[in-house]
Amino acid sequence: LHLVAQQVVERALRIVRGEEDASNLTLFASTNNSAIQKFQQRFLEKFPTEHFYLDGGSQGVIRRSTLPKLQQAQDWLRTTEFNQETWEQAKLDLLSAENEIQQLVEQDRFNESQQTVNTEQVSQLNAQIQSLNNEIAAIHEELQAHQEQQESLGDYADFPIDAYQQIKEGLSRAERELPKQSDSITKRAFDLINFTSDKLVFKRLANHVNAAVLNTLTTAYPFQLPLDRKSLAASQISVNQKLLSSQQWQNLKPKVAEIQTQLTTLNQQLESKQTHYQQLQTELDNYPIEDFYSRFYRDYHPQQVQLFQRAFSFLQQETLRLKDKVMQAVETYGSALTGDGDALLKLETEAYYIYRDLSLIFPVINSSLQSVRNMLPTLHSNSIALALADEAGTTLIHQLFPLLVRSQQAVVAGDPNQIEPIINLCDDTIKQYLKTAFLEQGMTQIDYYRYAPTAKYTATAYHRAAGANGTEGDLGTGIVLRNHYRCVAPIIQFCSPNYKDGLQILSNYDSSTQQPHLLAYHVQGSHINNTNPEEIDAVENAIAFLLENGYSTEEDDTNKAIGVMSPFTRQANALRYRLSNRWQNFSWDDIGTVHTFQGGEKAAIILSPYQCHQEHSFWFLNRKPNLLNTAVSRARELFVLVGNLEELKRAGGETKRLVEHIEQHGEIRFHSA
Repeated sequence: LHLVAQQVVERALRIVRGEEDASNLTLFASTNNSAIQKFQQRFLEKFPTEHFYLDGGSQGVIRRSTLPKLQQAQDWLRTTEFNQETWEQAKLDLLSAENEIQQLVEQDRFNESQQTVNTEQVSQLNAQIQSLNNEIAAIHEELQAHQEQQESLGDYADFPIDAYQQIKEGLSRAERELPKQSDSITKRAFDLINFTSDKLVFKRLANHVNAAVLNTLTTAYPFQLPLDRKSLAASQISVNQKLLSSQQWQNLKPKVAEIQTQLTTLNQQLESKQTHYQQLQTELDNYPIEDFYSRFYRDYHPQQVQLFQRAFSFLQQETLRLKDKVMQAVETYGSALTGDGDALLKLETEAYYIYRDLSLIFPVINSSLQSVRNMLPTLHSNSIALALADEAGTTLIHQLFPLLVRSQQAVVAGDPNQIEPIINLCDDTIKQYLKTAFLEQGMTQIDYYRYAPTAKYTATAYHRAAGANGTEGDLGTGIVLRNHYRCVAPIIQFCSPNYKDGLQILSNYDSSTQQPHLLAYHVQGSHINNTNPEEIDAVENAIAFLLENGYSTEEDDTNKAIGVMSPFTRQANALRYRLSNRWQNFSWDDIGTVHTFQGGEKAAIILSPYQCHQEHSFWFLNRKPNLLNTAVSRARELFVLVGNLEELKRAGGETKRLVEHIEQHGEIRFHSA
């Protein structure tokens, strides 16, 4: 649907920009009717307008659906008038929606460049922070050493240094004045004349330093006057030591203050850089991990829907503006579908213009691959702007040719892990085809497995589109879409191991629900006329139980519809007969083989495997994971297995894995006849 919407938007924007208009015709095709019906159902849900897509296919579908829709379009065009103001407003609305998305793109580019800048800044800041931490640690060690030295010296903050200087001078004078044996004759004579004695010297000392001593008494360093020669010497040593320590302490004080100031500055710088670092890191953490286009479809889906809606509204107004041309194109195309010779001739010569004008009102056509030639009766290489081929894993390579030769571009989608195509040829015919079409033409068996439409395991439409090399198991280089939205997690978890690196399960799922999403009914079973009657009885009872719990056999009730399948045609036919007789509204299309459900889905799927005896081969079920992978993945919310669980486990392979998966993630019940 995104690709369809993209074609609509691109065409509308080309027109409003004044660029050359061209067809945007998209054709969806598949060999599988279930895939086509699912595509139609999605269109009914998303695009409930009458003038958007054409149902196509067989001549019966053309008569019942295609031609009436074309007639409705003609009637609408005849009765609806073009309004210039409405056209102009639709144009402005479209440009506004485009501008909104363009701003998102530009903002993302800015964010991307800013993210690069921020990443570089964070790296630089990280280095700067580390450098600052190292510098702070080194300076802190230096400060600690100075502080330890200060502590060892003591606290000299209030040391009376002037007083101690005076005391030091007084002590030195007293020491000089004291009589000594080594004094000169002159000093001895002088001391004798002045009656100098120790007592007199200490008395004069006391008078001389009295004021200084008083200044020390109120501090932590009070000084006590010496009274004799011995205490004088001790006082001199003490005073000198205190003065020295005080000087050392005073010298350390500005260094400590300087280092502390430096540390404060560095810590402020560190805090600033750390704050900036955190801000940048927060910004980086808030940047999305995925690139813009990986999250665009998810984060900006409302803007995309708005852009499409406005593009489609504009194209509707453009259709009215060009109503004469569009009506002529619709008339010619409808007549060509009925086989009108003049219309076919006109379509042959004017295909470009007819499909260009037709796709204004009907940009999408769906059809089976077998009926592409019905919907595009003339062969022109660019009739289709975009071809969408679904279920390519079940499509034979040659079935794509009518679609591809009419297309400018093609998207081929499919799952090679689903059921392979059915080849309605016997082995001898296939061998003869290998011989005459390949070996006798100078080609090899490798070429056969790479290109032959009969090489169903290695050369499906999917394998060729993906460029596979023809070796079984090689899937080429196609784009792998791992996101899974259909089945609830317990169901699709069984299928996930079949895909390299698994699936990313994005379906809505409430893990707290008490209702199981996987059920298995054990039925002993028996084989009568290639059917298993006990399994059919159990399936009937299981359906009755589901109907009591809100499920439906109504084909139109897509939200709660039940589907019943078996790998074997006889069992599927027996189920159809029994179930449609009991429930008249149970459509035969909802009961069939696993192959008939390829490409489809139901709210609940019931699988009757038929095989129930050890002597019967389970090889058909287990030879490849494709069959059970397809069966299980058809169920959106409930998968029910009805069969002999013991024998299915004993057979090993996928049947064993399925039973064990239900045992682990669902519920096992025993059917009583």
